[in-house]
Amino acid sequence: MSALAPAPVAAPPSGWRAVESPFHAGELAAQERAGVRERMDVDARRGIRDYMPEQHRRFFAEQPFMVLGGVDRTGQPWATLRVGAPGFISTPDERTLRIAGRTLAGDPLASTWQVGSVMGGLGIQPATRRRNRVNGVITAIDDQAITIAVSQSFGNCAKYIQSRTPVEFDAGEMSSEPPLVSDHLNEADRELLAKADTFFVASANTSSEAGMGRGADVSHRGGKPGFIRIDGDHTLTTPDFSGNLFFNTIGNLMHDPRAGLLVIDFDSGDLLYLAVDAEVIWEGPELDSFDGAERLIRWHVREVRRTQRALAMRWSGVQYAPQLVKTGSWKEPEVTPTAANAWRKLKVFNVRDEAPGVRSFYFQTADGSTLAPYEPGQFLPIRLHVPGLAAPLIRTYTLSDTHRGTLYRITVKREGAASTWLHENVKAGMEIEAKVPGGTFVLDRKSDRAVVLLSAGIGITPMIAMLNSLLADKSGRAQPEQIHFIHGARRSEEHPFADELKAAEQAYSHLSVYLRDSQADGVHGTKSSAGRVDIAYLKSVLPFGDYDFYLCGPGAFMQDMYSGLRSLNIADDRIRFEAFGPASVNRTGSATPALTVAKPVVPRDPERSSKVVFMRTHRDGQWSPEDGSLLDFAEANGVSVASNCRSGVCGTCATRVVSGEVTYPVPCEGEIPAGHALICSAIPARMGSGDDSSVVLDL
Repeated sequence: MSALAPAPVAAPPSGWRAVESPFHAGELAAQERAGVRERMDVDARRGIRDYMPEQHRRFFAEQPFMVLGGVDRTGQPWATLRVGAPGFISTPDERTLRIAGRTLAGDPLASTWQVGSVMGGLGIQPATRRRNRVNGVITAIDDQAITIAVSQSFGNCAKYIQSRTPVEFDAGEMSSEPPLVSDHLNEADRELLAKADTFFVASANTSSEAGMGRGADVSHRGGKPGFIRIDGDHTLTTPDFSGNLFFNTIGNLMHDPRAGLLVIDFDSGDLLYLAVDAEVIWEGPELDSFDGAERLIRWHVREVRRTQRALAMRWSGVQYAPQLVKTGSWKEPEVTPTAANAWRKLKVFNVRDEAPGVRSFYFQTADGSTLAPYEPGQFLPIRLHVPGLAAPLIRTYTLSDTHRGTLYRITVKREGAASTWLHENVKAGMEIEAKVPGGTFVLDRKSDRAVVLLSAGIGITPMIAMLNSLLADKSGRAQPEQIHFIHGARRSEEHPFADELKAAEQAYSHLSVYLRDSQADGVHGTKSSAGRVDIAYLKSVLPFGDYDFYLCGPGAFMQDMYSGLRSLNIADDRIRFEAFGPASVNRTGSATPALTVAKPVVPRDPERSSKVVFMRTHRDGQWSPEDGSLLDFAEANGVSVASNCRSGVCGTCATRVVSGEVTYPVPCEGEIPAGHALICSAIPARMGSGDDSSVVLDL
C-alpha cells in the first residue's frame, strides 16, 4: 500500500506552484527568528516564480549591466558585473536567461563558470530604482555567453536604492590590468568604503539538502555615505534594514558564513571585491548604535581585490533613496573623562613623505576598535618610548586630514627630539601610544562667510584638514561661498600637499589656492608667487568681502598676521588661530575663547597658602602664589606629570581633582574634562587653613 501523498498547497497560478518550499533551512530559520516564517510562506508563494514574467524579460533586455553572484572552485561566493549594450541579456523563453556582454578585468568568477554552476542575477536600474532577481543553474557556455536555466524569479522593492543614471560608456577606457590583491584594506580601499552608498553581496547554499532553495543569491544594500563602518583593516560593520523578509542572504550566511562584497566607485570605475566571513548580530546594545537597523552584519575581510578603471560607465549625480530619511548614522562612541585621559595603543598604518623633511604618519587602533572622533583642526597627543631616555617623550601633533574617521594622520616636520625620532624610527606596523584628539581650533560650522585658511611652514597641517572637510561636507550645514587657501614656504619644493591643493582648485570652482615662496628665484604653477605672506599680499589677492580667518604657523607669523588683520578692522572673533605654547598670539579687543570652562578668579587671600595633596604618590605641600601653577608645584615636589604645551591648550596634563576647587588666572583654550583640571594653568581657588581650601589631585 502506497504512502499518502502530501496535501496540495493552494497557490495563485502566477506564483510558486511547487509543493516544496522555495526556501532552504537557513532561510526558514532566519524567518523564524524574525517572527515572519508563516507570513513568508504565503507571501513567497505569491511573489516567487519558477519562470520569468514578461515584464521581467523586457526589463532585463533594457539594462546595460547585470550584477551576478556565484562561487569559485573553493566555494567562496563573489559578486561581480557583466556589462554590454542593452540587449546583451536575452530570454529565449520564460525559463531561459542568456547573458552575453563583456567580462570585466579582475572578475574573480571569470574562469570559474561551468555547466552545472549555480548563479544568482540582479537586474537593477538605479535611475528608476527598479530591480528584479533571478536564480538558476548554468546549462551552456559559448563565446563568453552564459545560458541559465531559471529556478527562481522574483521582484524586489525600490527601498534604499540611490537614483543615478549612466551618462557615458566608453569600452576603450576599460582597464585590462590585473587586480591588486591583498589580505587587508589599504588607504584607498578605506576611502572608497567610507564614501560608498551602495554595495552588493553574494552568498550561497550549494548543499544537496537545500532542496528547491539551493543556489547562489546576489542582493543590493544601500545607505547614507558612511553606513559601511570601517572597524579596522580586516573588519567592516553594516546595518541591515527592513527588506522583503525573504532572508535570502542572511539565510545563506546561517548555512555558510562566507560571502562576497562588491563596491563600485561610480566616479573612477574602480571595482572593489571583498571575500568575507559574516557575523550576524541579531540583538544587544550594539544595535542602538545605528538608528533604523534591525540587525547588524559584521564582515571579517579575508581577501581584497581591486581593479582600477574596470568599469567604463560614468554616472550622473546621486539622489538618495527617500527611505534613508528614517535611518540614522553610526553613533560616535561616548568618550568618558577617564577614556579621554587614558593612553591607547595605535598601530602605524602607513608612512609617506610629503616634502623634504616633512613626513605623514597614518594610524589606526591596534585592537581593531573604532577611533575616537575628532574635528578638523584638532591635535593628537602621542607618547613615544625612546630607548635610552628615562621618561617617554610626549608631544601633540595636529591631525592633518579627516579621513572620515577611519584613520588618524599627522604630518611632522623633522625638528626637535620627538619629531626626529619619528622620522628616523617609525615604520608601518609599529605601535605608539596616544590619547583622544583635543583642541578648540576648529571650524565655525554655523558660519556661511567666506573662509581664508592662512598658514606658513608646517602650520599647513590643520588647514589641509579643514579644507578637505569643507570640500567633502555633504551634511547640509552652512557652507562658505568661497574658500581661499594661502600658504607660505621658503621654496616651492617645501610646500606639502602642493599637488593635492592644485588638483582641488581645478575640481572646485569656489576654491582659490595661493602658494607663496619667500626665497624662490622663480615660481611655477597657478597662483604661485615669490615673497612672504603678509598683510600687503593678502590685500592684493583677496577680493573685497566678509571673511572668517584661520591662522597657523610660527609665532611671529601669526602675531604679525593677527595684528595686521586687526589694523584693518577685522573683528577679533573673526580671527581664529592655533595657539600653542610659544606660538601663542596676544589678542587685542575683547576676545572670547572658543571654549572657556572656568572664568578667572583671583584667590581670596594671596598672602596665605593652600594645602595640595598628591594622592597616589602620598605627597603633600603648602602651595603659595609664587609657586606658579599646580604643574610647577607638582614637579617641584618630585611628582612626575605628563605635560606638553604648558599653556592650557593641549590637555596632556589633565588631572582628576579628587576634592577641592581650582581656578585659572588666565582662561584655558583647551577642553577640560569634567572633574579634571589642566594643572599647567590651574591654581588652588582658595587660601587658608580650613579643609575647604585644600586640593587633592589624583597624582
